Amino acid sequence: MAFEIITTGPNGMTRHQPESVEAWAEAQGVTITGTQTNPRLRPELQGHPKMGGFCGPAWGGTTESGEAVIRYEDVATYAALSQ
Repeated sequence: MAFEIITTGPNGMTRHQPESVEAWAEAQGVTITGTQTNPRLRPELQGHPKMGGFCGPAWGGTTESGEAVIRYEDVATYAALSQ
């Protein structure tokens, strides 16, 4: 499983690809608010953390090798990409 976290700051969007969402959140001071348990979502998303101020976990497709990508976007990124 691969993770992609996209944040938007003064210098634009930044793409992060941490090995651990929990470790990345702790290092960034982002609060983990729970885990994804919605049974209507893809099984790949189940059990992954939800973070305050972020949309996700969401399906991010697959890598070239077929590995699932779990994606998170901060609110500013989500707003910019949803226009």
